[in-house]
Formats: sequence, structure tokens, C-alpha cells
Amino acid sequence: MTSLKDALSWSGPAVVVLFTLGRSEARLERHEFEVAGPRPDEVEFFPISPEPGGRRAVIREYDLTFQDADQDFAPYLRQCLRKAAAHAEGIAWVAFEGAFHFDHLFTDDIADQIYGYCVAGGDPVVAWDPATLKSDGWKREIREVRTVLDQDFPRDETE
Repeated sequence: MTSLKDALSWSGPAVVVLFTLGRSEARLERHEFEVAGPRPDEVEFFPISPEPGGRRAVIREYDLTFQDADQDFAPYLRQCLRKAAAHAEGIAWVAFEGAFHFDHLFTDDIADQIYGYCVAGGDPVVAWDPATLKSDGWKREIREVRTVLDQDFPRDETE
């Protein structure tokens, strides 16, 4: 991967895949992604699961499509992640297409596929450099998000 912009636009327009995991069952509407900076040309919504992997949480996916990939996405993504995490009452993250699996949420094996995250009430983080995504430091950060996931949304062991 030469750049994150190239990775986001490998099939044409740039597509940002944003996930939320939280307590709120309400979804974000298209206009809520119109924050300062780039504006998505299209917003698609996908309900993933009402109780992912035995956790009492709701997961949503939002695909944000941009015809113009030559934009400064990092500040925009920070704003979206903060808003999405607060709205979900949980965690929001951006990842490359195909990087989602319940058993691997925020683990080392997909850390380099996650390029941004925010825990509700915290500061959003976006890594816009492929070398950072492959670093041990980034893996540690992603593991910390996993710790929040396990603490705030534990598996229901009775299932």
C-alpha cells in the first residue's frame, strides 16, 4: 500500500468504512456526516448485529463515499469518529473493507487494518501513515481499545 488514499480508492471513489459498537440503537443520519471538511457524496448504512459475538452491544456500519479522493481526510475522520462514538455510546472506528470479524475486534492480527478509532468521551485517533499502522505502538493502542471493549461490553457467558 503506497498511501491510505490509494487504499480507500482502490475500486474507484474513496470509501471510508466506519463502524460503531455501543449501547444506542439509534443510527446516525446522512447529514450528521456533514461536518467541517470533506462531505460524503453518498452514505450507506448497514446494521451488523444487535448482539455481536455474545456481547450486549449494537454494531453499525456506515460506508462514506467520496468522489474526490484528493482531500484531507484525517481531520474529517477525527470529527466523525468523535460524533459516532458519542452517538453510539461506545466505540467508533474506521477500517479497510473486509477487516471486520467479531472474534478479531481490536486484536493484533487486524491492527494494521484499523486506521482510526474513538472511545466515547475520549479523543479520536487517526493514523494516516502505513508505517504507523504496522508498528508495535499502533498494536498496543488497538489492544487498549480491545480492553475497553471487554470491560464495557463483556461477553454474555450464559449464552
